[in-house]
Amino acid sequence: MSFVKFCALCIATTAGALLVATACGGDEESPEVSNPVEVIVVTPSGSATPRVRRTATPSPTPSVTPLVVCSTNPNPAPPSQLQVEEPKANAQVTVPVHVRGWGSTIGQDEKGLSVSVVDQKQTVLQVNNLPPLSREYRVAPPGLEVNDFTRPFAADIVINGVTAPTPYCLWVYLGTTDTGRATNVVQIPVIVMPR
Repeated sequence: MSFVKFCALCIATTAGALLVATACGGDEESPEVSNPVEVIVVTPSGSATPRVRRTATPSPTPSVTPLVVCSTNPNPAPPSQLQVEEPKANAQVTVPVHVRGWGSTIGQDEKGLSVSVVDQKQTVLQVNNLPPLSREYRVAPPGLEVNDFTRPFAADIVINGVTAPTPYCLWVYLGTTDTGRATNVVQIPVIVMPR
């Protein structure tokens, strides 16, 4: 930087400082500024109001109430003689209703077993006689008595006229008495849903 430019800068800086001092009242005889600049700072008064946050409230878990579609079991089958694996009690199912399980003696003389569909009025809507299936490559469930006549069973039961969720009781049983009463019965309450 040349000496001339340096001196010019010093003079300009000194003049600026004098102007600032004059404007700020450094010299009492200086003329008053006609347009003073006002700076107004607005700050909010009081505390901020918190916003209400809506949080989702969990809906209560419905308690499971067993269906009351099945009447008293007239002759319950012990789990060692008959086990129904599907459908589970109180399940919602669609037509055809898949029923499967195991019987410890249903292979004797290929007698099989029966599945009845009963409505809420305890009216038997249909009876299905199921033959035993092959036991090859299958494992019986725990608790079932396994012998030479132990076999699985399975069927798809068609219930006609289901237009709304309807409760039914499925009766799976090994036989009947001379008077036609079911013996060794497993009852499964289900709700059949329309397709």
